[in-house]
Amino acid sequence: MTRTINEEELESRAEARSRMSGLEYMQKVAAGEVPQSGMGQLMGFKITEVSEGYAVLTVRPDDRHYNGIGIAHGGLAATLLDSATGCAINTMMPAGRIFTTLEMKINYVRPIRGETGVVRCEARVIHVGGRVATAEGRVVDEQGKLYAHGTATCMLFQTR
Repeated sequence: MTRTINEEELESRAEARSRMSGLEYMQKVAAGEVPQSGMGQLMGFKITEVSEGYAVLTVRPDDRHYNGIGIAHGGLAATLLDSATGCAINTMMPAGRIFTTLEMKINYVRPIRGETGVVRCEARVIHVGGRVATAEGRVVDEQGKLYAHGTATCMLFQTR
C-alpha cells in the first residue's frame, strides 16, 4: 500500500484549526469540508457525530487492522478510543487552544474481527481544566455489544 503525504492538506488543517473553535473545526471535518487527519484516513475512521463535549467515530474492521493471528490488533481499538476522546475534547477548545494525549487507560473486553461489522466509539468529555482535560469512550458494535472502553487525559496548550 502506498500513501502520499499532502503537505498542503496538513497546512490547511492546521490553519483551519487555528482560526476556528474546536467544535467548528470538528463539524467541518465531519461534513467533509476540512480534510480528516492522516491517521483517521489511514485507519478508515469516519466521524459520524460531533457536538459540545461529544464525538462518535466508526470503522469497519478489515485485513489492514489485523494482527498475525487473524483478529484486529489492539491498536485499532486504542487508536479509535484515542481519536474519539480527542475529538470530544477538541469540541470544547476555543480557537488556538489545542491538546495532545498525555495518558490513556484501555480495557479490552472481546476481540474485534471483520465479521464484527462496523464498530462505533462514542466519547464524552469528563472534565476540561486550564491545563488538562479528560474524556471517556466505549467501543461497541451495531447491537451495542461492548468491545473496549477507556479514558484519556490530554494536556492543553496554546498554538500562539
